[in-house]
Amino acid sequence: MLLLCLLFLAGVTGSSSISADALNALDNKIEKVVQCHGLAGLSLTVVQDGDTLFHRGYGHSDLSLLTTVTPDTLYAIGSVSKQFTSFLLEYYQEQGLIDLEQPLAPQLAGADEIFRITSGSENGQINVKDLLSHRTGLPNYMGLEFLGSSTRAQLFRDLFYSEQDMRKEYRGSWHYNNWLYVAAARAGEIMSGHSFEQDLQRLVYDNLGMGAGTLSDREFVRRNLHRIAKPYLYQSGENTFVGDEMWLRSWNPSMTPAGGLLASGKDMARWMNFLLSGGILNSRQRLVRSQTIDNMFNKLSEYKNWSRTFPHWSSNCVGYGEGWFLFTCPLDHDNPEYSHSGNFYSVHYSKINLYPEHKLGVFYAFSGGKTALNRKLLSVLDVLILDIVLNGHLDPDISMEVDRELKSWDCQSNDFPVEQNGKKVPSQQQSIGGHVPDQDSPNQVSHVSHIEYEDDIRPRLTANYLGVFRHPFLGKAELLYDDKHTPRLVLNDKWTSRIYEVKADHSNHGKSRGPGQSEQLLILHCFFDNIPWQPDLFKDDGTNEMVIEIDRPTSPQSKVQNITIIKWINYDIEAVAFTRVKD
Repeated sequence: MLLLCLLFLAGVTGSSSISADALNALDNKIEKVVQCHGLAGLSLTVVQDGDTLFHRGYGHSDLSLLTTVTPDTLYAIGSVSKQFTSFLLEYYQEQGLIDLEQPLAPQLAGADEIFRITSGSENGQINVKDLLSHRTGLPNYMGLEFLGSSTRAQLFRDLFYSEQDMRKEYRGSWHYNNWLYVAAARAGEIMSGHSFEQDLQRLVYDNLGMGAGTLSDREFVRRNLHRIAKPYLYQSGENTFVGDEMWLRSWNPSMTPAGGLLASGKDMARWMNFLLSGGILNSRQRLVRSQTIDNMFNKLSEYKNWSRTFPHWSSNCVGYGEGWFLFTCPLDHDNPEYSHSGNFYSVHYSKINLYPEHKLGVFYAFSGGKTALNRKLLSVLDVLILDIVLNGHLDPDISMEVDRELKSWDCQSNDFPVEQNGKKVPSQQQSIGGHVPDQDSPNQVSHVSHIEYEDDIRPRLTANYLGVFRHPFLGKAELLYDDKHTPRLVLNDKWTSRIYEVKADHSNHGKSRGPGQSEQLLILHCFFDNIPWQPDLFKDDGTNEMVIEIDRPTSPQSKVQNITIIKWINYDIEAVAFTRVKD
């Protein structure tokens, strides 16, 4: 791949601790990795003390046209969007429109929409900060988000039904949940009288001079397709284009407050400077009180069972605020770090870091999604940039760890160490340019080739199993045979999977089984046909499927009443039961 690295210096001030030589050294290291490993494109932005120190674009936003990455290249920033939602809600509190710490249900008593998130005794106590910090105890349906209600109001109404019998400890456990951010945003819409998108544009984008947008604004997407980095899947050195249409057809607009923003490096530079200044605009006018910004970084819940193998970080150092992970014992000893990443359908991956004691902000965005290569590269960049800011005074042990890691990247042989099952193994030989299918054929993505149907699974799926099932929150699921007599599971008339294996379960390990229950189940293994940008579907180990369990009919004439999802793509999830719709 011909690497084009664009350097955009924005005037390093005398007060900055970063020298031009240090930036050039950093640039050379990043260039080496990007060039050697065939990454499609990378945008890197660093700000400090109100200045944008540099924007750097590496590679291409469009491999077929060799369009270079620039500061204006847009990326879908995924869950980095959550901090914008938190900011709007903190702004509403500053304006007296809502109280984030008081129970939410009574505040909506006069509204047409009722807030009811759980049948537990704490239902009347849940507040917006509970929603923003993932501490309600509601489960994480990671990957199922696009199956939810079609509008934000419907989702707000139906969130109660997501509970089922899967409650965790209220305010005692942390469970990442995208839907709760949508619910929080909907509460803000009700109290402010404006849509999330309207206030995001008016209060944030316009005031900060950002050219960003949202995926729910289809007209913005159409106008700016030339600015959006093309969606590529990156695997084993190959960049596979999956089609621009995914921006227009894959996103449920109701989910935008949880992960649907589009932003460039230039946009994020303005956002980071605004946060680090405590709410002051470039015009030196104050938009919000500094306390409004600080509230986002208060630790509200603890993220347990978290580990970072490079560099090593202890799990008890990680908390969560409002759309931010909070590292209280970070690389820089006693100085905190605030961070969040965003993964959009594994074609764009972004990350933002704030180091408030240094007034430093860093934003990265990749084409090619959340891969082992990108995660390792970001970990190394985090350390390199902080070491530059500290003029080489970072903890020597951490600096040595980074040096060892950099030396292990033998780019001449394209041998990048990636961890698999806890062991470092070299990546496959990688072509520099990657594979770029014809852009007029967006679905030129090969599916799993090793999966074959059982010799005859059809007799197991008799009419007793077929039919329509419904979950009150997630919608419709239908078991059917298509016109080629292939067994399929179709979700919400949109997401189609082929059933390639049916097994009888004699081990009583089904997630929905209660103590002492022993009735047999059928276990269905499925792969989706029409989510071409989901890279987990391309792995050849057979582990990344959707798994459904079904009760056996009680008699030859009876029909099964429930089907239960127990695994979704690459995630083991809480049992999600769909109940048969009566004929």
